[in-house]
Amino acid sequence: MEIKEINIKDIAQFCIENVFRTKTNKPGFVHLDFGKNIDSYQLRTIMVALKKELSKFTLEQFNKKLSYHWLVRFNQQVDTPYHLDNAGDQSFLMLGYEPSEIKSELYLADYVKYANDSATAPKDYLKKFTPIFEDGESLLEPYTTKVKPFKNDTYKIVLINNSKPMSGQETLGVFHKARIFEPDLNKDRIVNSMLINLVPEDEVNEEGRNEEEFLITDVISK
Repeated sequence: MEIKEINIKDIAQFCIENVFRTKTNKPGFVHLDFGKNIDSYQLRTIMVALKKELSKFTLEQFNKKLSYHWLVRFNQQVDTPYHLDNAGDQSFLMLGYEPSEIKSELYLADYVKYANDSATAPKDYLKKFTPIFEDGESLLEPYTTKVKPFKNDTYKIVLINNSKPMSGQETLGVFHKARIFEPDLNKDRIVNSMLINLVPEDEVNEEGRNEEEFLITDVISK
């Protein structure tokens, strides 16, 4: 989705419809392209504002809020397998990509649909679920989506449902994997990563300092 006008409420509604899914007829992720006319600080400001707007929805819908598991900026130049990031049982991964000369691709795989529909999936796949798919990626091909167009020269956000497949979950997650064509440590491929857990409304946390640092920092973690 190309974003021509930044309206957080409208963007949040699009995310709610496609990411906070209870059935596999929705993708479980969204790709938002903000073009070239913002900067890293504005991108991170949008990410924080979107998280807060989505938390209003989860409070109303599930009586739970969204709480930071981590906020970090890093130079990602390594391929990953299909996986879930390590977080709470119900979580969402928001990735803010900055322009880079390093070509990359992002893939999502619907492991819940695979487990429910595929004759090749073990009947107890979801019960024995692991956060890294190790059974051969070809099995997931019918359930895989390549994010496109994944432009190198624009600011982008990808929001992914990172939830584990457990009974009683409000929403259904998807795997993700990154492919980097030609890593070059003389160049940057900056990803602003926000992992957020769906937690009880009354759970105590102190988020302000980490959020403020994320918004203003120039530090890139290694």
